[in-house]
Amino acid sequence: MAEAARQAAAALRRAQVPPSRRSEPERTAAGLVAPAGSVDWERLDGVAQVSVCAAGCWVCAEARDRFDAIRAESVEQRRRFDEPDRYPYAVGKHTLHQATCRGIEQSVGRVQGDDSIWMQGALTTFAHEGTLNSGWATHKRMMEPGEAAAWVAERIGPRGGIRYRLCRICTPQLPVAN
Repeated sequence: MAEAARQAAAALRRAQVPPSRRSEPERTAAGLVAPAGSVDWERLDGVAQVSVCAAGCWVCAEARDRFDAIRAESVEQRRRFDEPDRYPYAVGKHTLHQATCRGIEQSVGRVQGDDSIWMQGALTTFAHEGTLNSGWATHKRMMEPGEAAAWVAERIGPRGGIRYRLCRICTPQLPVAN
């Protein structure tokens, strides 16, 4: 009896699962199906997504300003990433990292120039799916020691509690304000 109830509950859960976002495979410039799961960056080096929009798409037009702002900020963070002596700290939403942390390299280090294959179709994907690709965008910020000290100070509560984490991979030293 309990087994039948468990199977019925499992069937109900399976029936209520929304369909996969990849119900129709995305096509790439090479005519291949885009890979599911983890991305093999080396294999995709010559393959780019093709824009699915016709010229004049209003969804893409409305998203253009936000896309351009995210792109400009990401390019600036990539420039800062190349100067780890000047910008030794990096932050995500809640975590402080060293600029040399592998997590930062995977995010900021992959941001490429405007001639990158990842820029082809990036506006369309961003506008229609809300997707940010690490080939053209990042949410990490590279910081000078003073900026990082201010970031830490902003995240200390009125009673002394902290609202940030230190990365467990790179274990950064807390920045000191100058």
